Amino acid sequence: MRFRRHSADAFELCDIHPLFAELLAELPRAAARHDNARARIYPDPFVSADGPAEASEDWCEHVHPELERLFAASRETVSADLGESPAGSTASRCVIPRAHIDAWLNALNQARLVIVEENKFGERELSGSEPPDLSTRRGLSLLKIHFYAHLQELLVEAAG
Repeated sequence: MRFRRHSADAFELCDIHPLFAELLAELPRAAARHDNARARIYPDPFVSADGPAEASEDWCEHVHPELERLFAASRETVSADLGESPAGSTASRCVIPRAHIDAWLNALNQARLVIVEENKFGERELSGSEPPDLSTRRGLSLLKIHFYAHLQELLVEAAG
């Protein structure tokens, strides 16, 4: 897979291996599985700090719904970008407009948090010091986390 400038206002992932194309196609769905990761994705900062109940209620009433809307919009943007790739759900090419980089970073982070929580990965596994066992679902999930992290790094560098 290569990452390169597509135009003045877009970047392109091209020559994507079919396995990684599937992981890309799965990104919006993986990011949307918030049920098992709500505490990691929507942490109430006032509960852990023993803050005032009123502040926690305000956070739950005003901030949490806005985060949900932001996260859903990010997933929709990524879905649209993936859908605009050439025919097939596992295209070998994907164009990411510069204006969509924040949405991609957001969706990639959501997906990584969800996958970590679903699999209860620890620091040792996430450090990447050992290659994942791709013969297991857990190993494939770990590969997915590392792949999404690599995409985040590429996009952060591109945005800079």
